[in-house]
Amino acid sequence: MLAPAGACALVAWAALARDGLSVPAAMAVAGGAERTVAVTLDDLPATRSDSLDDVRRITAHLLAHLRDAGITATGFVNELKLEVPGEEAARAALLDAWLEAGHDLGNHTHSHRRLFDTPLVEFEAEVLRGERVTRRLLASRRRTPRYFRHPTLNTGPDAGTKAAFEQFLAVHGYTVAPVTIDNDEYLHAAAYDRARARGDRAAMTRLGRDYLRYMGDVLAFHEGLSRRLFGREVAQVLLLHANALNGEYLDDLASIMRARGYRFITLDEALADAAYRSPDTYVGPRGLSWLQRWAITRGENPGEQPSVPEWVRRAAARRE
Repeated sequence: MLAPAGACALVAWAALARDGLSVPAAMAVAGGAERTVAVTLDDLPATRSDSLDDVRRITAHLLAHLRDAGITATGFVNELKLEVPGEEAARAALLDAWLEAGHDLGNHTHSHRRLFDTPLVEFEAEVLRGERVTRRLLASRRRTPRYFRHPTLNTGPDAGTKAAFEQFLAVHGYTVAPVTIDNDEYLHAAAYDRARARGDRAAMTRLGRDYLRYMGDVLAFHEGLSRRLFGREVAQVLLLHANALNGEYLDDLASIMRARGYRFITLDEALADAAYRSPDTYVGPRGLSWLQRWAITRGENPGEQPSVPEWVRRAAARRE
């Protein structure tokens, strides 16, 4: 475990105590039903890709945490991050390591442009350009890319564009990979990267612990929204990113989720839940979780997911 010794148990129990629940009570919150979640990670091979050695470390740490937690994940690739002169093969090999470990890879566009700001024909080209290496790696295992994840979870500026793009995806063998547990983890991660760059271990530890606290609040919000919409907790899909923060704290987060009664499943298994066949008519500038989209489609209040503390936002935006 890369986090400070004892932090996992401390934060897991603290999260439950904050809700006034024991571990058994937390498991019973869903009416006795088991909680399940598929873990997905965006921006592979890593959100920040300026150092090959750093990307290698992040990849190794993430894969080790996933292995130890028994998680089979789906990673979503931005192939622009592979295009570093002299490092293309080494970076592609990092993606291959995900497949070798038993995980799946999906398409996250070439350069992380979002559909709301990009003409449809250009966005479609982004998808095709973003699958060249991934498709080859999957083909070597007699597999094909199957899932597409929208950057920033934005599915388009209007209903016509959204529908046209989804038809394009279907023609090319893709299914949209939804997210039901969205979060602003990227802010903790950006602040963590800044603290790491200046060697500030105290700040890194403070940020890591607050990240775990924050994610406990995020889980509780989406669990409650699911119960309000469906009368039960659906098979959840969690969005994380391939970054140094998760490279250190993913094992702690997995332990917290287990303490809340979660069992880890694959994305395929999660999407077998009938909830994912619910209508989604939301379009607009915001990227929202599918639970919030389903609420808006029904004319219900989608709520606001928990906010990242202001001190974390300031640390993320800090100029060194």
